[in-house]
Amino acid sequence: MPYMIAVVAPESAFRLSLRFMLESEGYRVRLLDGLDELSRLAGGNQGVMVDCIVVDHEILEERHIPVAEILEKGCPVILLANAPDVVPQHAWLRIVEKPLLGGAVVRAVQELLHDERRAHAT
Repeated sequence: MPYMIAVVAPESAFRLSLRFMLESEGYRVRLLDGLDELSRLAGGNQGVMVDCIVVDHEILEERHIPVAEILEKGCPVILLANAPDVVPQHAWLRIVEKPLLGGAVVRAVQELLHDERRAHAT
């Protein structure tokens, strides 16, 4: 079964663009316009679990939520950021600088999911 990726971004056109990019690589995608929906999907015992979260840094800044809170969901996180130097480093976190060019988001998802699978195999 393909991995489920949650995409969290405030702008619908941006979410749709990310969805197209990820679905064309064979991932299932769940589009979310806010973090409240994410809480129901990731890291909880209810709802649909996700394998990876792609989140736009703008939505975190708007709500004053630290990246660490998203990492507590228990799955890999791709952070789309304008200023990637202000983000803490973490094994399950990859930062992709905006504007998005090429396949940077897809490569980051593949890398994190591969690392997670390898960690669970040992």
